[in-house]
Amino acid sequence: MLKTSNDTTLPNRANARKRFTCMAAGQSSATELLRACPVVTATGQTVGRVRSVLVDARSRQLRFVTVMSHSGKGTVTIPWQALYFDSDLGRLVYYTFS
Repeated sequence: MLKTSNDTTLPNRANARKRFTCMAAGQSSATELLRACPVVTATGQTVGRVRSVLVDARSRQLRFVTVMSHSGKGTVTIPWQALYFDSDLGRLVYYTFS
């Protein structure tokens, strides 16, 4: 979960470091593997295809995947920990507990 702050003592935005870096599919070997990868729910319902990934600028670890919706009218951001790769079918599965 991303945190926001109402603290007025925050440094000037120009001096603040970005927490996440957006990487479009194809900008690195890791994102190249995810380029246009289909994303489905655990029940097989199509969510969309990978558009980009958000990498933690400090740790350089993948944190979120931005998915272009199946209809192409919007994007959905999914935490990386909520996804697993189904290598048999070549897709990411969005797994949630209900």
